[in-house]
Amino acid sequence: MKNKSKDTFYFDEQLKQLDKDIIWEEKRKSKLENEILFSMDSDRYKIKLFAGFKYASNIGIMVILLLFGYYFLSNSITHQSGESSTGNEGNQTNNNPIIDDKNDHEEVEKEAPENDENEETNMEIHTGSSETVIRNVEGMDLEIKVINYHIQPYGIAYQLDEVFGAPKMSSNQITYSTQDDDYKITLEMIEYTNLEKAVSNLQEGFETEGYEESYELKSTPVEENGLLGKIQFYGDHPMKGFIAYEIDEHALVITFQYPIEGTDAMNPLLETLRKSIKVE
Repeated sequence: MKNKSKDTFYFDEQLKQLDKDIIWEEKRKSKLENEILFSMDSDRYKIKLFAGFKYASNIGIMVILLLFGYYFLSNSITHQSGESSTGNEGNQTNNNPIIDDKNDHEEVEKEAPENDENEETNMEIHTGSSETVIRNVEGMDLEIKVINYHIQPYGIAYQLDEVFGAPKMSSNQITYSTQDDDYKITLEMIEYTNLEKAVSNLQEGFETEGYEESYELKSTPVEENGLLGKIQFYGDHPMKGFIAYEIDEHALVITFQYPIEGTDAMNPLLETLRKSIKVE
């Protein structure tokens, strides 16, 4: 019986100790609860932090995509504008060819005067002094007042009756007229043209105007002014015609018109004009 009591006592002690081990003190329970709550709060903070980071990452990716899209769109527009400008420049280049090679450009400049007979020049008419000449008209010697003129830069001098008044300058033409243009004389310098070609062009011009009837083409007397020239008359309503001279590598062309009843006065006038021409 004694051993049994001892065993019971022994087990009772063990059970009491187990009971003490199982039943926690309030302080220990509170500590464990705080540790559990702290662990939960820490996990919750980590979850929120991860969610915030994920949100910020999404925003960043969207911003990057928007910037990339804007950059791509801008480059596309700029590229299209560049192609449009290049196309326009190409069209302009086709319409207005530019010679880049210096030697080619110089060669074109040298050949241009030979290809363009009617190229405008800096021709000027200078009015000089007046004087009186004697002219035979229908068997009578008359005193006629004339004015001296000079064509620059060609150094050509001539005289014309004062009655025609001041000349009118247009391009490379000098025109005199009187009495409502019934009487008209025009002087023109055609550069880089010989006498034969100048005469051929004048004849074609009169034929184009419808002058089928013409007088014989004649050479002007060299003794009049020392120049090689041609003269020809056309029609008679009104009377028209031309005088052409070869001066160096150019041609001096004089065209005229007047009514048929003015023939007796105009023939001596044209002769006086021809004799007065001098190359200085």
